[in-house]
Amino acid sequence: MVAESEAAQTKNAESAHLELQSLKGNLIETISLMENMKNQLRESKESETQAQALARETLLQLETAKLSVEALRAEGMKAIEAYSSIASELERSRTRINLLEGLVSKLEADTSNANRNLSQNCSGDYDLGQKIKENQDTMESKHLEEELSSLKSEVGQLRSALEIAETKLNEGQIQSTVKIKSAFEQLEQIKHQSGLREVELEAELQKAKSDIEELKANLMDKETELQGISEENEGLHMQLDKNLMCQRESQLNNDLRKLAQAVEDLKANLMDKETELQNISEENEMLKLEISKRELDTPNMNSNLAAEVEAARSAEKEALMKLGLLMEEADKSNRRAARMAEQLEAAQSANCEAEAELRRLKVQSDQWRKAAEAAASMLSTGNNGKCMERSGSIDSNYNPITGKIPLPYSDDIDDDLLKKKNGNVLKKIGVLWKKPQK
Repeated sequence: MVAESEAAQTKNAESAHLELQSLKGNLIETISLMENMKNQLRESKESETQAQALARETLLQLETAKLSVEALRAEGMKAIEAYSSIASELERSRTRINLLEGLVSKLEADTSNANRNLSQNCSGDYDLGQKIKENQDTMESKHLEEELSSLKSEVGQLRSALEIAETKLNEGQIQSTVKIKSAFEQLEQIKHQSGLREVELEAELQKAKSDIEELKANLMDKETELQGISEENEGLHMQLDKNLMCQRESQLNNDLRKLAQAVEDLKANLMDKETELQNISEENEMLKLEISKRELDTPNMNSNLAAEVEAARSAEKEALMKLGLLMEEADKSNRRAARMAEQLEAAQSANCEAEAELRRLKVQSDQWRKAAEAAASMLSTGNNGKCMERSGSIDSNYNPITGKIPLPYSDDIDDDLLKKKNGNVLKKIGVLWKKPQK
């Protein structure tokens, strides 16, 4: 019956040990899966941060393009004003040229009239006054011819300057038109690219958010599973330790009972041997007395009595040897009983240590559960709604009057503070996770 109970306890202990090993394997797999999920969550957060940085960079590029377009518009307005001033100067030059041409035609008519008058006056007699007048007319005609030639040269210069100014004006207008057109094309291209990039970023952001939600759900499931496994592991540890303690206690009790029975048997044998020795001693004394009497009565029977005395002495020696062996066996049994008592005390101390280890494992599993709950609460209270608020449409923020786009990232300081706070919480959770239980 005792052997069957010991075999059943051994079988239960082996099954509990195998189940404990499988639970340990499941616990290791769950912990590795949680680490992988944490890495995926960290990668998704990094991709979200990169997407936000890229969106900010795209907005800055668009703002720069707007500023460049405004600068080109201002330059175009300045060029148009300069060209209008040049055109007004050209108009004034044209009016002056027309005026000078009228003066030249008038001077030519006066010169022709003076020549005709000179030709008519040459046929008659000239007096001294007419000669003086002729000389004066000749000098005036020369002066008019010089002034006419200078006016013609000035008119030619003004015409060439007018043509050059008109050419420059046309070239400047063409260049400004081309620049403005290219700037508008570049702006439209940047708007198109930014719109496409915004759509891609919104899709990536939605995907990252869905991945984060899925990872959070998986994390909560794994935490629940881990808590259940920890509780089941703790129960199995307690059951296994209890079974081992019961098995060892039963084995030690059986050994103690066997030793006690052996000691009792040895004591009984020792009492029997002592009684036998006492009887033999009494018989020996009686034989000695009888021998002494017979020696006094019959000296002829010395040889027989000597043989009987030797036989009695040998029997006494044999009884003494058996008594010594029994005493040695009793000492061995006592020492064995002492060793079994020491083993029982060691088993009890090991039982206390196992209970302390179980309490430590329970406290550590509670710390793991608290760390997982803190991580889940921190993840659930993170930046849930700010990404979609920041990734709004660019064209909806565009002001057609001022031509500027307001940057929708004025709360970056709050985000930095929140990130620092979350980093501190993560550090505390890591310290709590890695802290050994004393």
